[in-house]
Amino acid sequence: MSEAVLARGWIQSPAFDLAAFILVPLSSLIVLGAVLEVPYGMHLVVGATYLVAIPHYLSSLTFFLGDDNLSYYRSRRTAFFVGPVVIVALVAILRLVGLTDIVLNTMFLWNIWHVSLQSAGILSIYRRLNGGPQEERPLAHRTIFLLNATLALWFVDRYPPLHGWLVAIHEGVPMALRYTLLVLGATTALRYARLVARRDRPMPFPEKAFLVSSLVLFTPYLWVRDSNLATFGMLMGHFIQYLSIVWLLHRRKYARAEGSARQRTLGMISARPALLFATIAGSGLAFYAASELSALFGVAMAYVILWNSITLVHFYLDGLIWAFKQPFVRQSIGAYLTPAARVAIR
Repeated sequence: MSEAVLARGWIQSPAFDLAAFILVPLSSLIVLGAVLEVPYGMHLVVGATYLVAIPHYLSSLTFFLGDDNLSYYRSRRTAFFVGPVVIVALVAILRLVGLTDIVLNTMFLWNIWHVSLQSAGILSIYRRLNGGPQEERPLAHRTIFLLNATLALWFVDRYPPLHGWLVAIHEGVPMALRYTLLVLGATTALRYARLVARRDRPMPFPEKAFLVSSLVLFTPYLWVRDSNLATFGMLMGHFIQYLSIVWLLHRRKYARAEGSARQRTLGMISARPALLFATIAGSGLAFYAASELSALFGVAMAYVILWNSITLVHFYLDGLIWAFKQPFVRQSIGAYLTPAARVAIR
């Protein structure tokens, strides 16, 4: 069977999709296993922070290098340029006046939504590639979000900043939240399962496997007592998925050396693995140097503000960049991730 036929129904190919999207929860096991069982395992977390996490957050900015993207973003200057500045300013103010819990809880809760939305988005790509009905999309999105939120907040007492807020309302709020999310998630999942069952053909393997992977991604919250470590373990899979989908999009879209210098640079980096990995490593090492220098000069809070800011700006920009309700986004992104050549024949 030819590669072209084999690739139908997959975003890129079976091997690539399994490694980059479906089996990524294994990366969580590797990182968490190293930390919990191996001496000096935290070194792996440090390495993953600067060589995977940081490049993932910064990769949102690569969209500004595309000529068509930048033109569209300039037509919405307040959203794409003023919004990030406001976020950085708010993070700095809240951190400097000691209202740290507002920043931390915003990051924790927005993170659940952000990761769930990415998973739901990639699932939508598989659904489209495999000829699934798009009316399933709202229920699929809600199922992923509600079940992931249930897992993340089941032991909310392990995350003191948010737990403190909840018990300040009433000591029974954490348990009420836990079971409310569970009931809502289970009910929505059953409705989604019934809708899928009405398809003309069973859900194909790529779509089914990715759906399972999206839910397994959040399970570290159940068995890792340190909430921050559980979050990082969960995010490892998310980081890999995001870097993979962004690279794949840029590689397909900017394969031809044309346009502005910045767009040609983006195309060149996307087409050359050695240059791509050098760029990723360089961005991570730059942030490592910033961390060390801020501590050396006694301004460690400046780096903390920078770290919190790029996280929240990434969440914010991604909500705009990947907003498929916008015709521009469907044309400039969707057309490259769901080309007709890869749609499964029904």
